[in-house]
Amino acid sequence: MEFYADNILLIVFLPVWVCLIIISGIIFKITESKKLTLLLTLLSTFTGLIFSLNILNYVKTNNLVLEKNFLWLSTGEINLYFGVLTDSTSAIFIVLLMLISFIVQLYSYGYMKDKDDFRKYYVYLNFFNFAMSGLIISTNIFQTYIFWELVGVASYLLIAFYYRREDVSKAAKRVFIINRIGDFAFLSGIIIFIWFSLTYLNRTNLDILMYTSADNTVNSILKSAYINVYNVFCFLILIGCFVKSAQFPFNLWLTDAMKAPSPVSALIHSATMVCAGIYVTIRILPLLSQELLNLILITGIVTAVLCSFIAASQTNIKKMLAYSTSSQLGLIFAAVGVQAISAAVIYLVIHSFTKALLFLCAGNIEKKYNSIQDMDVMGGLRKQSFYDALYWLVGALSLSGLFFGGFTSKEILINTVSSNPAVLFFVLLTSYISTYYIFKAYFRIFEGDKTILGIDIQKSEKTMSASIIILCVFVIIPGFIFKLSRLNLLCLLAVTICLLAVVHAYISSKTSKMYIPCILQNLSYKELYLPKVYDFIESIFSKAFIFIALIEQVIFENIVKCINFIIRSVSKIISKLQNGNIQTYISYSIFSTGLILFALIFTYYVTEGV
Repeated sequence: MEFYADNILLIVFLPVWVCLIIISGIIFKITESKKLTLLLTLLSTFTGLIFSLNILNYVKTNNLVLEKNFLWLSTGEINLYFGVLTDSTSAIFIVLLMLISFIVQLYSYGYMKDKDDFRKYYVYLNFFNFAMSGLIISTNIFQTYIFWELVGVASYLLIAFYYRREDVSKAAKRVFIINRIGDFAFLSGIIIFIWFSLTYLNRTNLDILMYTSADNTVNSILKSAYINVYNVFCFLILIGCFVKSAQFPFNLWLTDAMKAPSPVSALIHSATMVCAGIYVTIRILPLLSQELLNLILITGIVTAVLCSFIAASQTNIKKMLAYSTSSQLGLIFAAVGVQAISAAVIYLVIHSFTKALLFLCAGNIEKKYNSIQDMDVMGGLRKQSFYDALYWLVGALSLSGLFFGGFTSKEILINTVSSNPAVLFFVLLTSYISTYYIFKAYFRIFEGDKTILGIDIQKSEKTMSASIIILCVFVIIPGFIFKLSRLNLLCLLAVTICLLAVVHAYISSKTSKMYIPCILQNLSYKELYLPKVYDFIESIFSKAFIFIALIEQVIFENIVKCINFIIRSVSKIISKLQNGNIQTYISYSIFSTGLILFALIFTYYVTEGV
């Protein structure tokens, strides 16, 4: 087992080697085999999965925290370190990353094999694995930031895969810009903390940035009078985490990211990338004051309720799932806010499998029905595609918490927060709304008499079907593995609420009404007018940029033109003086020397007079 822990960097760099092999094949026309590209990618990810499973078993069995650091950058007395941190938290996240990546890569073969940019797509998938695994095993906050940025680049490349489409290009830019807000906050927090450490704590080695020295960091800072600066550092890091995990009001980028291929949505926005914010929050948890923990709790609850409320009236499958992702991540943040880390991680793992399953089911529907995503024009698809209906139903039962792994994780979460009545109320409210929209989608898409006319139902690729079946297994099995904390009246209440939501969803799918006040239904459908707010802000910045461009054009460009004109004029004058006659050059020299002497003499007499 020590062999796997000692060679954990292989997990990080193996995807890079696969990227280079695929790129070399593209450049030098060595091979154009799509199956070879798939095989290399799957082999890389499967190797990472084997390593991570053994590492998880090793650190869990021996209760170990393994850390290796080496000097990366030295400037004077300041030293920055890179390294590898292996513990149960990082091992769980890497297992989750590799497992879902493997399934998505297998699914993508059937989904993308007809595309011209097939191999480029797999290069991006491998690059994402490299960036995300590097982030997970980072030993300090600065190293985390470097891979954090690489994850952002990889996600942008995947989201903008269909960049030739104008709507995709615009959405990818907005995703990138919103994430840059979080990245800027993240970096600002690190810079403030480094300055604080060097100035007031005299820590030139910056080992204070290490996650394993968090307790020492707190003790060192508490001895200082500058506790507010420390809180600012933590707050800025949390802003970066909230943006990356699509928490309200930064959640809009996640709906824009749905322009990506459905497998990308399953990989990045339901399982791995959006979990990066939660992962970093768990890492810095020992540094956080009670006020910041309360902020995490409030942000999570607000996001869970509002995003589930918005999802309830969406008719686009992927947009509904995007808001659902933000909502469920909000519940996880709420669990982190009350320091229920075990409940948060279990809920995160189950949600990752469940949401990946639902996204791949949405990809199946999109693939079979010629990219149709509007549930209003769907109906009766169970008669034409029974297995897709079955897959969706498995995911719906789990997401709602009625059965399978979702029931177990929801039961653990509810019992964990039961000591706080307000938090418990909002968790149950979110559960009701989540059950409502996911089952309303099922009834609208798969049940009823309405069918899509003129659509040729395509048969699923074997790799696509196999991937979804594997995910179904991982959604179902945890319900029988994790030990329930305690089955009580509270769990019975939660199940009853969800069953009422199923009935509500069935009635709503028949009548196309939510049975809530019109003003609330309009707010939900309009997404709380958040897109309009973003458009307004975008328009302000666009006008500001137009004004800045005008200033640049009128002032700076004219200054450049004037300087250019003066230089050209002087050059012309000087060029005319160069006639090739040596007597003329001597005359110029004598005249210049006389002029200089006259200026010196004149200056001397003037200054003497003064």
